[in-house]
Amino acid sequence: MRVRAAIAVAIAAGIVTLHISGGSAATLRNTTVVTTDNVKLSDLFADLDPGQDRVLGPAPAPGGSIHVGGRQLIAIADQYGVDWLDQSPSALATITRSGRVLDKDFFIDLIRKSVPDVGSGPVSVDLVDFHPLIVAPDDRNPVIMTDIDWDQKSGRFSATIYRTHPIGDVTQDSFLLIGTVHASQTTLVFSHPLAAGAVISPQDVRIGESSTEYTSGRIFTDETEVDGMTLLHDVTAGEPVLDRDLHRTILMHKGDPILIVFIVPGIRLTATGKALEDGGAGQYVRALNLSSNMVVTGRVAGPSQIEIETGSAAVPSDPNMLRRLATSSRANTRANLSLR
Repeated sequence: MRVRAAIAVAIAAGIVTLHISGGSAATLRNTTVVTTDNVKLSDLFADLDPGQDRVLGPAPAPGGSIHVGGRQLIAIADQYGVDWLDQSPSALATITRSGRVLDKDFFIDLIRKSVPDVGSGPVSVDLVDFHPLIVAPDDRNPVIMTDIDWDQKSGRFSATIYRTHPIGDVTQDSFLLIGTVHASQTTLVFSHPLAAGAVISPQDVRIGESSTEYTSGRIFTDETEVDGMTLLHDVTAGEPVLDRDLHRTILMHKGDPILIVFIVPGIRLTATGKALEDGGAGQYVRALNLSSNMVVTGRVAGPSQIEIETGSAAVPSDPNMLRRLATSSRANTRANLSLR
């Protein structure tokens, strides 16, 4: 439009001059892509005489186009002495400014660089009412992000984006970037959907990324931590594994007769005992060694066996200790039932 206005003013002022061309006739360029801030005569016509090229006016904004109709083209050719023999009022030339699209990936990277609190891990970004921005392809720093506001708990994010090189359009030179931003962390996620009541095995989980919006419960990073635990509700693939969604599957019950296995390098000793606590797979429980009347602590290795590791100390049993263990066991049972 600026090119058209400049041409119209020149014609109205009577400053159109004619130049006799001594070369071959020029031809119209129906479509032209420009990379600079200005439109030149050679962007409209090919085969100009040496030294005949001129700047006509400003180019459109990056990614934009202007259309020059036949009558305007004839006026331009007359003004600058272009020998355009096949001129016609129905001719049309389109000039497009090349541009680079700043998409969501660009702004996600910009957010990472501008908000150091998101950390070095993956970031989950959801932009609301986002529209790509087109800038000059050679602009290395096309925008500036200011007024950054990020609520880490809710993930709500907003910032103002300014063009480094304004184009004169207030609707495009700056805009508000809004959405949610969640820093992710490495955690166990479910490999596939599972139904409530399923007992988890290492094949049911894998290491993945989870957004902080889901970490209201404890997360896990090792599959052995959840091996043998039971799901409280249905889960989907990729969902983070949280302690609030699980409960320990009881393999050993208080009062059960058990086998106590003592493990030392090169030696395996066994003794009969009685479980003093309920326990799940891999969980540490206390038991009474019936041979020595000592209380030992071991890891549940099966429904009726615990393993005592090197360095684990035994303590003498007494009625008060056994009474405290019984009280603690009843309290834990009531807590587990309330969770269900």
